[in-house]
Amino acid sequence: MERCPCCNARLRGAQFCPRCQADLGSVHGCEQLARHWLSKALQFWLAHEPQMANLALSKSIHLKQIPLALVFRDFIIRQQCQNVLGLLEKKDYTEAKESLSLLCDLNPDNKFLKQLYGFTRYLLVKDIIEMSTNKQL
Repeated sequence: MERCPCCNARLRGAQFCPRCQADLGSVHGCEQLARHWLSKALQFWLAHEPQMANLALSKSIHLKQIPLALVFRDFIIRQQCQNVLGLLEKKDYTEAKESLSLLCDLNPDNKFLKQLYGFTRYLLVKDIIEMSTNKQL
């Protein structure tokens, strides 16, 4: 943190703001915790555990929006969208919906993810209806 969130004074890693004397210990703690969860997210991603990586990255971003975390989030979304499209091609709608749900948690404002999630839900419901009508025949 370079500036005090209370008075915008320049900081040099101090525990208290030199101008307003605000206690910055919890703010520094949140930053450290955000970096910890970002590190965990990277470890999970490298261990091929994308769901755990999504959860850890989500925690990191909620604590502090570190630029590296935001870049990693966008990377994960691009990678996972490719997987989701593959699942849709295989007609594995339930798995695609679950994957998209995690991605939407990572970036709730992403319009593309919302649309893809809605389309996946439509395909899932359509598939369920078709299966139930085939069983009745």
